[in-house]
This record gives sequence, structure tokens and C-alpha cells, in this order.
Amino acid sequence: MANLPHKVVLIDYDPALFAPVGNEAETLARVGASWETYQLRDPKSVLEVAKDADVIIVQSVRPLLTREVISQLTRARCLIRAGAGYDSIDYKAATEYGIMVCNTPTYCTDDVADHALSLMLGCLRHLARLDAAMRRGEYARHLAKPTRRLKGATLGIIGLGRIGSTVARRVKGWEMTVLAYDPYVSQEKADELGVQMVSLEELLGRVEFLTIHCLLNDETHHLLSRREFAAIQPGLVLVNTARGPIIDEAALVEALQDGRVWVAGLDVTEQEPLPADSPLLQMDNVILTPHVAANSPESRVDLYRLMCEISTEVVNGRVPPFVVNPEVLSHLRG
Repeated sequence: MANLPHKVVLIDYDPALFAPVGNEAETLARVGASWETYQLRDPKSVLEVAKDADVIIVQSVRPLLTREVISQLTRARCLIRAGAGYDSIDYKAATEYGIMVCNTPTYCTDDVADHALSLMLGCLRHLARLDAAMRRGEYARHLAKPTRRLKGATLGIIGLGRIGSTVARRVKGWEMTVLAYDPYVSQEKADELGVQMVSLEELLGRVEFLTIHCLLNDETHHLLSRREFAAIQPGLVLVNTARGPIIDEAALVEALQDGRVWVAGLDVTEQEPLPADSPLLQMDNVILTPHVAANSPESRVDLYRLMCEISTEVVNGRVPPFVVNPEVLSHLRG
């Protein structure tokens, strides 16, 4: 396969949950492309193995595809983020150099929605601390308090894309009022989900439960900070399965300490892995999981299938699905 005319390189992946399925090389060989996989940790190493690749894929959120790297890619026509968010790729640099950027937004929609609701219910019913107490030999029924009933409560969703919409559909039978903030979604579209679109300010002032499903970019970095936490109803249940830096973590810690945020369920944090001295680790009103919301056997298969489909379109000279920088199509690299 070394003599194949095209080259697809996966520069970083999670071996614990999202290792290659095993049929990628055979699939891509049919269209004349080789398949190479690496677990790189720095941009310099990326250039050593991918400088002449047609397609470069990154699975982790490490900043490996930087402007400096992208400027030295001699053949790249497409950069793929194996996930929905593409903040680990310098989108602007890729666009300037005529390189398409794609994501894979459909592979884990159900899984992340399920995990978000699992965290919400776990927070509401204090499952983590009750389980921990039982394992310590404590029959600590008082730790089940305080709680509240879901029926009749108000849920807020930040980001009404594929995952946020799936959450809205999941909770239809829970008899909750559902509000959403997403400046790119119309009320007409939200009507199909039974969701009311509101401003971020109105949402924060009305909801008792809040789940985050937007991308991380310049607009959403620290979207929730001290100003926003000051506007919420005290006693908020907050869930984040999107990206850690959407929340100002220092401001969240303060809100957890003073009760404005009653309990938080976090699959993502500003720094991953979470530092050993993080105050979040000492709080029993926080449930933490290690960025695993996308995990399922089905999502792994779907992820690699999508990566191969996008790569196939690129090496065949076609525009693939899920191009997130469509402005590049006017000056694609030849």
C-alpha cells in the first residue's frame, strides 16, 4: 500500500474508546489511498508523518493542526476532526490555504444526548454521593436531600443542533417546559420540537435545569461566566457534555459554593485531564466523567465509517459532506 497515490493519516486517537475498527486500510485502498495511524502529541511530529498527506484526521482535542503546521502541509486538501467540535483545528488558517475542514457531527448524537440526561438525573437524585456512602458502609439517607420533581420544571438547552434537538425529543414525555438559546435556530424549527427559543439572558433567568450542546468557538468561549451565573435562579442543575471552556470554571466553582448552581454534571472541563488540585474534585455536588459521552460500540463504528466516506470523496476530487468552512470552496487547493 506504500505505493498508493493518495494518503490518509489519523494523527491522534483515543485507544481506550475509539481505536480504529480495522477495515479502514482496505476501504481506502479501493480508492487508491493508504491509511496510517499515529498517536502524536506535538505539532512537529505531525509534519514528520503527514506533510504529504491528502487527508489528515485528528480525533483528540489537542491543538495539533496549528497555523504553523497547516502552512507547511504540501498536499492536504481536507482536515477532518473526528467529532462534532472542530476547535482543535485552526479553521481560519485552513481556509486561507484552500483546505477544507470537515467534522463528523452525526456519529454520536444519541450517545451524547443519553449521557447528558444521565448526568442530569444523577445530579437530581444525588446518585454518586449516595453510592459512595453505601460503599463506605453508611446508610446515609439524608444525602438524598435536597431534590425536586422533574415534572413541571423548566429545562434550558444551549445549542439546539443535532444533540440539543435529540435531548429535547427525549424529554417530551417528562412534562417539562423546554427553552433553548441558539442564535442560529429559528422558532419555526424549534416548534417541531416543542421548544421555545429565547435569549440567553431570559433562559438563565427562568430555567431550573440547564444542559450545554453548542460548539466551542470565539462566540462561546466562557459563554457562562460570573455575569451569567449572577443571572441564574439559585439552585440550578447544570450539565455540560460539549466543551469545558464554554464555562468559566473559576466562576462555576464560586457558583457551586454559594448555591447558585445546586449541582453540576460535567463530562468536560477546561483542562483535561482535570488537575489534581481542582476544587471540583472536592465537591460532593459535582458529578464528573472523563469526556466519555460519545462512547458506544455503535458510535465507534459510525465514526470510522464517516471518516472513510469523507476521505473517499476527497481523494476522488469531490466535495465531501460536513464541510464546516464552505467559504473555502471558492479557492480550493488544486
